[in-house]
Amino acid sequence: MDPVVIAVIVAVAVLVVGVVLVLVARSRSRSRRAALRSQFGDEYDRVVSEYGRSDGERELRARLKRRRELEIRELDEGERDRFGKAWDSAQSTFVENPSTGLRDADLLVQQVMRERGYPNERFEDRAKMISVDHPDLVERYRASHRTVTDVEEGSAGTEDMRQAMVDQRYLFDALLGGGDAARTRRM
Repeated sequence: MDPVVIAVIVAVAVLVVGVVLVLVARSRSRSRRAALRSQFGDEYDRVVSEYGRSDGERELRARLKRRRELEIRELDEGERDRFGKAWDSAQSTFVENPSTGLRDADLLVQQVMRERGYPNERFEDRAKMISVDHPDLVERYRASHRTVTDVEEGSAGTEDMRQAMVDQRYLFDALLGGGDAARTRRM
């Protein structure tokens, strides 16, 4: 065979292999992206908007990795009962003194998280881990935290505190493991 023909055949083969490798890489990237979107829901869009697609997806994969390293445990029935009674107390306090009741609820959610094994150092670390296990509730958690902060600064209204209490309740029920966050009663 002519050396020119052989060179052309080799070049075409290399080009075809290159195109196939690019298509496979794109397909894997799309699959990983779809898996992250499915896992994180609206949180995927928020993080990608904040970080950009590549860095945002890297951040979400890091969250998944960090979450796998944690030993999150279920609460036993006695713990769930104890925390349930503490919630009832926080809710009763809310009726008489909304800012104190909301603060108690916020601290109770943190306590449940700590008991289950979630990080408890900084709010943003807690929110990141909640985004892995409860992506549908993480924005409620962030909103309620903003309101708790506003209460501390004296700038939250009663309706804001009521909504924050409801948001805390959704997450509390989900963390407790004995409640269905989707069916939590409205206050």
